[in-house]
Amino acid sequence: MRLYTRPGQTAAKERPLIRLAVFDLDGTLHDSSAALTPAITMALQEIGVASPGGGVVESLYGQPLSVILSSLVPDPGLRPAFIEALVRIQARTVSESGRAYPGVPEMLLRLRSGGWRTAVCSNAGRSYVEMVLSAIGLSRLIDRAEGLGGFQDKAGSLSGILASEKPGRAFMIGDRHLDFQAAKANGLMSIGCAWGFGDPSELSQADLVADSPSSVPGLLEDLLRRSVSLRSG
Repeated sequence: MRLYTRPGQTAAKERPLIRLAVFDLDGTLHDSSAALTPAITMALQEIGVASPGGGVVESLYGQPLSVILSSLVPDPGLRPAFIEALVRIQARTVSESGRAYPGVPEMLLRLRSGGWRTAVCSNAGRSYVEMVLSAIGLSRLIDRAEGLGGFQDKAGSLSGILASEKPGRAFMIGDRHLDFQAAKANGLMSIGCAWGFGDPSELSQADLVADSPSSVPGLLEDLLRRSVSLRSG
């Protein structure tokens, strides 16, 4: 695997000046099911579209907005009204029901006290990312937060974070296949979150899988040692 190296550095001379842990948001830090499923259902009701059952909404968590829209709102003419309703409603439901997964604040504190920088890379818009982090009390524990913004996909957004942060070592932590694919596209190793929305086939794409947030710091140290070994081998 190609490992991330800062521009201008060689693998032989590089030192881990900055260790960066990049997290997905929904399904990784934010337990969004209690906030987003009702918001999506109510927004669909407002535009007269039936909400699908069978876990369809939950299966779309982590997907770009374009995928969510094409899956839930077949009529393009209704999509602007759906987006307006969703933004308005989810601001309330996230405030009322959004929460960090148990153990996430403590995990982030442990990483930061150990010298790690922390970032969020999400397929959602930056305004949503910032709203959620504020609502669930994690803003002070995240050094950099980015949504999809002007990038075409999560791989591009992650590349932007790496270019800005210029880490000596960086790793991606998420729960869906898009997280692990973005990591690989940028030469990063990754950790899958078993408590999120990804199924076993998705988690198998990660280098390691964490059973709980408390295990993430130790797994990051394992990947850090592995990356040093690969570079020196």
